Parts: sequence; C-alpha cells; structure tokens
Amino acid sequence: MKFWILIFISISLLAQTPEGSAKKAYLANINTLLVFTSESGLSSGHYRFTKSDFKMQSYSLPFRHHFKPLDSKMNWFANGGVGYSITRLDTQTRVSRSGTDIDLRHDNKLQTYTAGLGGGLRYKSEMGVDFSGGMGLIYSRVGTSVKPEDDIGDAIKDFFDSQYNDNITYKLFISAEYKKEIEGFKPYGKIDLKSYETKADFTFDVLAGFTTQSDVATFSVGSETPSLMKYEENYLSLEGYIKFNYLHGDITDVVRFKKYINMGVLAYWNTPDFPSWARRFYAEVSTVRAEGLEGYNIAMGFSLEL
Repeated sequence: MKFWILIFISISLLAQTPEGSAKKAYLANINTLLVFTSESGLSSGHYRFTKSDFKMQSYSLPFRHHFKPLDSKMNWFANGGVGYSITRLDTQTRVSRSGTDIDLRHDNKLQTYTAGLGGGLRYKSEMGVDFSGGMGLIYSRVGTSVKPEDDIGDAIKDFFDSQYNDNITYKLFISAEYKKEIEGFKPYGKIDLKSYETKADFTFDVLAGFTTQSDVATFSVGSETPSLMKYEENYLSLEGYIKFNYLHGDITDVVRFKKYINMGVLAYWNTPDFPSWARRFYAEVSTVRAEGLEGYNIAMGFSLEL
C-alpha cells in the first residue's frame, strides 16, 4: 500500500478563480498523500497523469506493530508513519479584469510533510477471518509556491507564495481478511474500509478554513508461495496480489475518477529465528492504473507482525 498520486487535475479541467484552483490543489495534495501511499515499508512512488500532463513523487515510511495477544483471539496493534510528497504542474487560469478576460499561467509546486500515529484491535475469529479496526491522527504541513508569468499574477503570488499551513486528519479504518493454506500456498482475500477527515487551518483571510472528507474501499486478493529457496532456517517466498480500490467523497471531485487498480509482487526473506526483532524482510514492486493515470511504487522493509 500506500500514496501516490493525483493532485492538480481539477485545475486543468475546471474554469475557476486562482483562489478556487489553489484550494482544489491544496485539498487534492493532502488527501492524495494520505489515501495513496503504501502502508508497508520504505516506499517511493512516481506517478504520471497522461491526460493532465503532470507528475508527482511521494515517499513514505509507515509502520505497524502487533503487541502480545490479550488472549488466543485478540491483540492490540499500533500503526502510523511519516511521508513526503512533491507535485508540480503548469496551469492556466482565466480571470476577468475591467471587462477583459486575461489568461494567467502559473508554475505550481506543493510540498507536503506528514506524520501519523494510531492503533486498534485485531480479532481472530473461529471462521478463519481476522477482523481489525482502529483510528489514527495524522498531522500534515503543506508549503505551496505559485510563480505567475505576468504582473497580474502578483495576487496569486501574494496569496500562496512561501506559505506553510498546518492540518489535522482523523482516520478511521476497519478490515476483514481471510487466509488459508493449501499445499504450502497461502491464498487470501481482504476488504479494507478507510475514512479520512481533514481539517485545514489557513493563516490567511481568503480561505478561513475548510473541512474535507474522503473514503476508500479496497478489495485485495493474492497468494504467497511455499519456500522457493532455503538457507539453514531462513527461506525465500514470493507473493502476488491485485487490489481493486473505490474512492468516495471530496477527493473524487479532484481526481475525476472513482476507482483504480494496483498490482504488485513481493519477495520475502523469512527469518524465523534470527534476528529476533524481525520475522522477515521484503522488497515490493507495484503498479497503479486508472483512466489517464500511470504509476509505480517501490518499497522495502521488514515485518514484526505476529
């Protein structure tokens, strides 16, 4: 999982004032990083929107740790992480001044830093389904730079240039996962539901503040192989997966689609005995596809999960 990805599409598609375009871009950058970043491993994502002709880079370092079981069926876990994204787009905005329409071009750059912490409870049912649920709090800090190419654009420059704004996001999540072992293979199916509510506190008067909510539902299927190569007690295994993602809420007004697919492969080096602090190490490569969107993500890390 993940981030990624979709930022300024509304600016190029909607005829808005500079302030309205900036608000859309700001909204998109926050929710994009939160919704589309990976949730396992040191992750780097590179994405290109073929229809809107802009690029985004995102980096994240999430974590998840399961604590010792409360009993045979339940345990607490903690999760969170840090992230960074940078997005660039040349945009054109039409404004009316003294009865004349003027086209303004801008070089937009948004830099977003995030840090989050949360946790929840996992329950292992007798049906073989693991249920998890919890909540988290994410802090983000966004710096925006808009550099217009003409004098009229000074208003835009004063509006956003060198500004940093602080935001708080509340995240709620639930999931259900079914796993089964068949002749050494470990197929699984998983459903995730996540909701993000972001409260943005602007420091300037043009936008007194706004709240946005975005939701994502994900259905995943995949399978891990048996041991493919062994060295003492350690061994190599592979996992392939495909995820179907469905978006809902304010973010769909910006990204202009409601679903996307990502597929990936993981290579695990399982270490059951040594080192004691890691169950296994892994590397992951995945790709994301939607209409007008191309991207890939590379991750590496280790697992402490029980």
